[in-house]
Amino acid sequence: MAQQHYDVFISFKNTAADGTQSVDAQLASEIYKNLTQRGISAFYSNVKLLELGEATYKKAIEDALDQSSILVCILSCKEYATSKWVEYERESFHEDILSGRNPGGVIVPYLGDLHGNDVPRSIRNYESFTMGTHSPADVCEFVANIINKRRASEPKGLSGKTSLTTGKTTSQYSPEYGREARRLKIQARETRNADMPAIQYCLERLNKSKIHILDAGCAYGYVTKDRFADIPNSIVLGVDRSQGCLDTARQSFSAPNIVYEKLDLESEDFNDELEDLMDKHDIPKFDIIFSSLVIHHLSNPQKFLRRLRRYLADDGFIIIRGSDDGSVMTYNDDGLIEKIITLHLSTDGISDRENGRKIYHQLITSGYKNVKMLNYIKDLSGLNLDQRYEFYLERYDYRKNYLKMVADKDPYNMEKRNNYEYMKLLLEELENKFADKSFWCCEIDFVGIAQKDNI
Repeated sequence: MAQQHYDVFISFKNTAADGTQSVDAQLASEIYKNLTQRGISAFYSNVKLLELGEATYKKAIEDALDQSSILVCILSCKEYATSKWVEYERESFHEDILSGRNPGGVIVPYLGDLHGNDVPRSIRNYESFTMGTHSPADVCEFVANIINKRRASEPKGLSGKTSLTTGKTTSQYSPEYGREARRLKIQARETRNADMPAIQYCLERLNKSKIHILDAGCAYGYVTKDRFADIPNSIVLGVDRSQGCLDTARQSFSAPNIVYEKLDLESEDFNDELEDLMDKHDIPKFDIIFSSLVIHHLSNPQKFLRRLRRYLADDGFIIIRGSDDGSVMTYNDDGLIEKIITLHLSTDGISDRENGRKIYHQLITSGYKNVKMLNYIKDLSGLNLDQRYEFYLERYDYRKNYLKMVADKDPYNMEKRNNYEYMKLLLEELENKFADKSFWCCEIDFVGIAQKDNI
């Protein structure tokens, strides 16, 4: 897991003696916002991180100190200088400079009512700023000058940012974000046992010389090729709105019976566009319409299902696979999964994480009949260490992406950034749990099968 890089570590006392926010914390907030506006990455710790316990909080602090080249030390009074975490951060950073582990390290003291020996020895020889005389902006200007000089001396290279397109859905999910492509490959393999009974059920009941299949929301084509490439006398149309995914699918996950085309499932022109594709590939109707882990990202799932119904053969089948965080059961996780799910669900732009329980109702009310649920239970029993890790990657690790997207879109919002940092710590603890053979967890993949209701 790649670490977040920080230019600056902001050290301050979070709470005053009466439990309210300290003056130092307010100044830290101003400095954080100012540095972020300048494009400078700063670590601004939050008391919320302590919920995971002192050991984990300490690790988060140490990781951030290791990544930072400048420490802004905010001290409004003598008492705060000896605060446990403030002292630990300051002295640890100073020791790294002396030992050569952080040869370019600089400490920038921002001091209040401290004079002479009241100033900690480790910061006495650094150029300092005085509260009342200097504003937080003055401190940030000084820090920015140091960083800009360093950046100017670094070798120039090419860099770029991937644009995140959320399209017209309520979910911010993107298969091209972060390391999602790798996770989807794992997910395709690990959910095969959920899909194949449903696909086999449909094939056994279809009596046709040629079978036409639609994979609605095929992404990189991992599932499309694995589930449908070997079906005799079939034509498979995989559609997705992501051009990047489709390029990968065509290059690496195609087959003689599979074609991939671009189509936004919630486009206003969906019907016209799909009919054009069906004409292009000589598809009269679909005998199987398949859609896995797509419906919960859509703003109007039932509209999507009604649209698809028009293109399903009278004796054809639709297969919808979804997930539901309510199906999770664990033992001995110390409440970690509940915290992760709660934080995930509270994030802006989250997909419908309770969709699995709705699939039966959504099919029935969208013009389908003979609805069957062939749900698949997956648990950790019998899995080796590598398999347990893949279970973790498939079901949990990706959740931090949503919080990172939200934080990156609003970089001056410290609460959002801290929520992301908190999620990373929760997930790291959960990853350790999955490595413990005594830890047990299970989840359900919800798979609905239905036919077109013409009555």
